[in-house]
Amino acid sequence: MPTPVAFIGTGLMGAPIANRFLLAGFPLAVHNGTKHKAQALLDGGARWGDTPAAAAAGCGIVFTCVPDEAAIQAVLFGPGGVCEAAGVSTVVDLSTSGPEGAARIGAALAERGIGFVDAPVTGGTPRAREGTLTVITSGKSETIDAVRPALATFGTNIFVVGPAPGQAQTVKLINNMLNYLAMMATSEAMVFGVKAGIDPEMVLKVLNTGTGKNSATEVKFPKVVLPRTFNYGSTNRTVDKDLSLFLRQADDLHVPAPITSHMLQLWRTWLPEHADQDMTTIVQMFEKWSGVEVGPR
Repeated sequence: MPTPVAFIGTGLMGAPIANRFLLAGFPLAVHNGTKHKAQALLDGGARWGDTPAAAAAGCGIVFTCVPDEAAIQAVLFGPGGVCEAAGVSTVVDLSTSGPEGAARIGAALAERGIGFVDAPVTGGTPRAREGTLTVITSGKSETIDAVRPALATFGTNIFVVGPAPGQAQTVKLINNMLNYLAMMATSEAMVFGVKAGIDPEMVLKVLNTGTGKNSATEVKFPKVVLPRTFNYGSTNRTVDKDLSLFLRQADDLHVPAPITSHMLQLWRTWLPEHADQDMTTIVQMFEKWSGVEVGPR
């Protein structure tokens, strides 16, 4: 029988990841700030916990997937938090909390005799549903090995980048910076093409067989921008958080980051009225500036 697992945070990424445990036959308990976001999991056989501690009760492994370090601190160490539950041996955090945040969380859990795996994920909601995410881990090797069967329910690429919590966060921030850069640069380029009278679907066909190919040309534009659904699964608010974390670490390391700095300034032009909209809506800023729309012919 697989180890009982608790999952805290059933939002855009958390819900499809948690569902992979049900599909794999893991006993699953869940908690989320708003219960209705976990309803599909409850209908599928998951147990509800009114608090993170209630969900974690009787579960050796607890996964967290929440917006930021403050949310992680609350669900782990706050009133009704995971650390109030008996029997928890390991916490695996899938969030993007930043290197310093992950280090603080790992140290606080170690003081309580609980193992910690820093394990941010990348791949987006489509791959979360498919169970093909990339999982970036750091922590003690024996702790990572113990949770590897659980990680394999939703990740097909599991990388160990170092022994210290926070190291995985650094790699995740690098990944996210390039992901957002691809989205912003592709938005500018596609608007340029449409303004010049070129069919955007043809532009994408050329790019995806040439050297301009990236995650935006391959996935985001054909699947959610051209159809105008803008439902990739990550918000502009998250972009702001991740790029800010990248710049904070770059400053700590004394590494100039002019591209990231300028990209964040541009994104913040769009952010005030669009913070909780999908990050792919950034193309609409370039469309507005140029008076065209990147949609199907």
